[in-house]
Amino acid sequence: MAITTYAELQAAAANWLVRGDLTARIPDFIALAEARLNRVLRARLAETETTLVGAVGSRAIPLPAGFTEPLRVWIVRPEGRCEMPFLDASLIGASSLRGEPLHWTVDGASLAFDRPLDQAYVFDLRLLSAFRLTDETPTNALLSDSPDLYLFATLCEAAPFLRDPDLAASYEAKLEAAIAAANAKDGRSRSGQSLVTELPALTRRWVGAL
Repeated sequence: MAITTYAELQAAAANWLVRGDLTARIPDFIALAEARLNRVLRARLAETETTLVGAVGSRAIPLPAGFTEPLRVWIVRPEGRCEMPFLDASLIGASSLRGEPLHWTVDGASLAFDRPLDQAYVFDLRLLSAFRLTDETPTNALLSDSPDLYLFATLCEAAPFLRDPDLAASYEAKLEAAIAAANAKDGRSRSGQSLVTELPALTRRWVGAL
């Protein structure tokens, strides 16, 4: 069966588990699976950009829902946006003088700057967002691209209830293979290195232009 939505993922997991008493727990298994996938994947599929507006006199802006990791920040000026350098929170100086910020960091649940803002600056934040399916958000880029990751991660979280070590090990092996394949695919998409495929009597080389 196709696995393209939250409901279809739940149905597929129920089919694989063949345990009616576990059906009500499947949403919990999916949530636990997503927590694991959000820790081990740094997929381009999780990248998104959002626009944030600072408040005059403040040096912090609340981070958006679903934020897991910052990637880049730009300050948006009339002539275009300019990337800002990152500094670790322990190194950034907190000036009391208002002005245009020079550096950014993440401080708790906020995007923070080295000084309070003298005007309502606009910023573009590129970040990694958490994968989270719900009835209101029934699909996402990861489920569309790699439904096997979602399914086997879900089955791995259900495995302790099955009391079958061999089956649990099989699910774990399938998940690890799917994670490795997803990370390798993502690595190729980020690399400009040559891609090599070996054939029995021939090596063919493509130079990636990604």
